[in-house]
Amino acid sequence: MEARERVINRACELFPVVGIRNVTMGGLAADLGMSKRTIYELFGQKDTLVLETFRQLISHENEELLNIISQSKHVVEALFRIMKRKREKRLGFSPLFIEDVGKYIERIQEMFYTDKSDLSQYSASFVLLQQGIAQGIFRKEINIALVDNFLHEMMNIIHMSTRIRSLKPNDTDLLINIFIPYFRGICTAEGLSLMDQFFITNNILNIK
Repeated sequence: MEARERVINRACELFPVVGIRNVTMGGLAADLGMSKRTIYELFGQKDTLVLETFRQLISHENEELLNIISQSKHVVEALFRIMKRKREKRLGFSPLFIEDVGKYIERIQEMFYTDKSDLSQYSASFVLLQQGIAQGIFRKEINIALVDNFLHEMMNIIHMSTRIRSLKPNDTDLLINIFIPYFRGICTAEGLSLMDQFFITNNILNIK
């Protein structure tokens, strides 16, 4: 494994657990048994390493979510399986990491989500929306790129807004008040029926 890959892989492990600010270039070098000078030669500055780490984290998460989509019967099932997986991963993140991410949100969005050709690579929700239209669950007239970018912005607001965090909403609160109303709004009649049936069968609204 090349040195650059080793550094990024270790940063992917450390950042979510201890926070970005608590991982110094010198500390990371010592952890990997290499010199700090080597890391600076590889990345130039910490922000470059951080963004490259996010590139790998996002790419790996996207692969995982695309796998969920491919293994689901329809996009409604995929949607709730994705929400469940994101909730599980979020529980493993330190509060400091979530706070630190807010400093990089704009640059992350610019890097990965402004070019429509990149959306299918870095945004599983883009693929979910495409399949939802193909399956007759989402309305065919929606602008997929616009909706996808809005969903990412909505997630950022939920996780970074001081006002929302002060309310301490649990996952059921977010489902009932934000996500379900939005997705119902872009559903066809068939999609609404399928979603309602899925709620009842899987007891969705009692998730805590």
